[in-house]
Amino acid sequence: MKNNFQLIIFDIDGTLVNTLDDIRDSANKVLKHFGIKKASKEKIKHSVGSGVDNFFSNLHVKDSNIKSAKKLFSENYLKNLTVKSKLYSGMLGVLKELKKEKIILYVVSNKPQIFSEKLLKMLKVKKYFKKIIGINSEEKKRLKPSAFYIRKILLKEKILPSEALIVGDSKTDILAAKNSKIFSCAVLYGFRKYGELEKYNPDFYVRKPVELMDIIK
Repeated sequence: MKNNFQLIIFDIDGTLVNTLDDIRDSANKVLKHFGIKKASKEKIKHSVGSGVDNFFSNLHVKDSNIKSAKKLFSENYLKNLTVKSKLYSGMLGVLKELKKEKIILYVVSNKPQIFSEKLLKMLKVKKYFKKIIGINSEEKKRLKPSAFYIRKILLKEKILPSEALIVGDSKTDILAAKNSKIFSCAVLYGFRKYGELEKYNPDFYVRKPVELMDIIK
């Protein structure tokens, strides 16, 4: 049966953009400041995606230092958003094609708004999205897997849940889709492997961005 997706909601880290190295470099400067051992790529990869507070908790920053850690990180990361970060191969072509198909595109990410918007602007893809929603860590109850922003988008665009798809690389995205009763597509080229995602039963998998078009058409 042909899918009839009218709306696609993308995650950023590990989905649209490979941000791992720039996040790690800025995070490790913060950890050094607090006398904490440097985090490996794998540790960063598995700490990203649940909001900045949780990110630093996972990296063993004390609760009492998280506010300072976020400030230090923000100052450094904003200056280094695209030193190493790049769109995943083929993603630009996919965004162009989706726009051509007149599919409404949004971003909903647990990456704070200031990072999300600036990063996609610097990578010259902001124009493809109707809106970029980066969820700040202060909005704890609205962070994915909450359905809060997804439901708002569905209402605003007058789109049925059966016509919407979320594309992401983590359980957070799959669970956000389930909580919103929309479809989910897990990407296997991002920060998580198949074995970590299969237990959450996403509706689709893609191994590279271009395979998204097989789901749409």
